Amino acid sequence: MNLFKLLLAGAATATIVLAFRDRDTGGWLPPGGDPAPGYPEDEEPVLGYDGMDRDTVVDWLRSADLDPDTLARVHAYESAHQRRGLVLETVADLMEE
Repeated sequence: MNLFKLLLAGAATATIVLAFRDRDTGGWLPPGGDPAPGYPEDEEPVLGYDGMDRDTVVDWLRSADLDPDTLARVHAYESAHQRRGLVLETVADLMEE
């Protein structure tokens, strides 16, 4: 059973590395990837956004070095969906920096 768990963990790790690794630069892909112009507001701005509570989103926003386009996507998505005041204020503050 422990061997099975170890193999499963290795497979999960390999999947994550393959999915989020930039093969050209060798670095990690940024959250949300390259946004398409005019993206639909019903799509999460970054993978896993809908699963984060208010405090997690705020902590993530403050610790991540997000580009202005990603911040704009987060603001548009948050405004269209949950409209959490603290999240919108944090995004607005980061966009002003």
